[in-house]
Amino acid sequence: MVQDTAPAPVFSAWGIKKSFPRPGREPLEILKGVDLELAPGEMVAITGSSGTGKTTLLQILGTLDRPDAGRIVCGGENVLDKDDREMSRFRNRTIGFVFQFHHLLPEFTALENVMMPGLIAGEDPAVLRKKAAELVDRVGLADRAGHRVGELSGGEQQRIAIARALVMRPLVLLADEPTGNLDPDTGERVFELIGRLNREMGLATVMVTHNQNLAGAMDRCYELKHGALRLKPETP
Repeated sequence: MVQDTAPAPVFSAWGIKKSFPRPGREPLEILKGVDLELAPGEMVAITGSSGTGKTTLLQILGTLDRPDAGRIVCGGENVLDKDDREMSRFRNRTIGFVFQFHHLLPEFTALENVMMPGLIAGEDPAVLRKKAAELVDRVGLADRAGHRVGELSGGEQQRIAIARALVMRPLVLLADEPTGNLDPDTGERVFELIGRLNREMGLATVMVTHNQNLAGAMDRCYELKHGALRLKPETP
């Protein structure tokens, strides 16, 4: 008998629903029952028109917001059963975020920005500094580690943001238009970097993007439409 060797999901979301109140009107349903499973090493794209709820979905998957209904399991833990403090600690150690705008702290160096999640978690600074320096090197910016944010180019800032997202060795990386604020060539290099680190670190990555070329290069591509995810067919 042939055994199924597909890896077990590291992240699963079922029946995710989210509505927003509207004064004097029925609540606006944004997510109407989203299901998504991710395996280690897998890259998944989410596309869709503006206003369809892509960022809302990513915030819920990343536990930055709670859904009205649904269930999320990550690394074998029932995430939504946690209280806010437990969820914050879980998020810091298990989920990495990369946004369209890097959100780096300008008063700190590149290396110090990468260290920040570990400092918040109370990790040993000496061990953390070594770990952060290794990641800065892996994103190709070892010679820029001591530079402040304003001394880095847009592409360099985003690479440091990627290193920061990975310093806690998360299971899942969530990226919201990470190339949207970059020129096409720089954006492509940033995407290639995310793909390489995804493979090397065995992450499960979800990327929201309007770039159909990038979306088509991932393992799976979904369109968020009418509150649900629809798997897009492979492009020949």
